[in-house]
Amino acid sequence: MAEDAHEQSHEHKEDGIRAHQEGAEALTPWVGWVLAPAAWALHQGIGYAMVPWLCGTQRVWPYHALTAFAVAICAIGAATAVHALHRSQKIRPERSAQRMRMMALVGLMFCGAAFGGIAVEYVGVFYISVCAGVDQ
Repeated sequence: MAEDAHEQSHEHKEDGIRAHQEGAEALTPWVGWVLAPAAWALHQGIGYAMVPWLCGTQRVWPYHALTAFAVAICAIGAATAVHALHRSQKIRPERSAQRMRMMALVGLMFCGAAFGGIAVEYVGVFYISVCAGVDQ
């Protein structure tokens, strides 16, 4: 009887460790979900706000640096989602693995959409002056 209680206690302890490890792993797909829209919003919001300053100083390189920073944030989100996708193959039970795969794939889609949005905003710089339509 005492041995059964000890075995059950040991099983609960292992379940707690396993659940804790899965819980930490379950957060990694969320990075793509959060970083992708944050990168796009950062690029759009700060890029819009810095236009008067860019026109006043006649410099465009800060906008290029902002774009590189936003793309890097998006790439970190995508890399984390890919990592979660690979890690999902090792997770048990299968239901948890499927959930993690789905979350990782949606995070990758968000990163792709955010990268596309940043690219659309950025390409215009090469065809239209940043200062077009800005009162100076």
